[in-house]
Amino acid sequence: MKDPELDILIQELEKKSDLTVADFDGIVQGLAFLLPKIVEPSEKLSQQIGTTDQAMHIADEAFPNWSVSIHGRANDKDGHWRCTLRKSDRSDSDAAIGSGRSPVLAQAILASVMRLAMIMERA
Repeated sequence: MKDPELDILIQELEKKSDLTVADFDGIVQGLAFLLPKIVEPSEKLSQQIGTTDQAMHIADEAFPNWSVSIHGRANDKDGHWRCTLRKSDRSDSDAAIGSGRSPVLAQAILASVMRLAMIMERA
């Protein structure tokens, strides 16, 4: 996968609130490309990755002991969630920060994981 393809996947995570299992399969493929030691593509993962628990599990496996900040507003239609992953929550001098936003909390987490993985891959 190339950066433009990954950017499209992140855009889907951040803009859509009604992703299908097929959409999530693409997200799983992107994560497997970025984090091959963490994410192994499977139908089961494609069905579960849209849950907040599964998204947090992937964030934890990919970036253990990193700080996760979640901000949002719970709303039936559109939650306006933001997620930030950073090495430390004590300073503003982190070399890499992953951020994502989405109407769905799990998708904001996944977008931040993907962005951070892309940054770390380049470093």
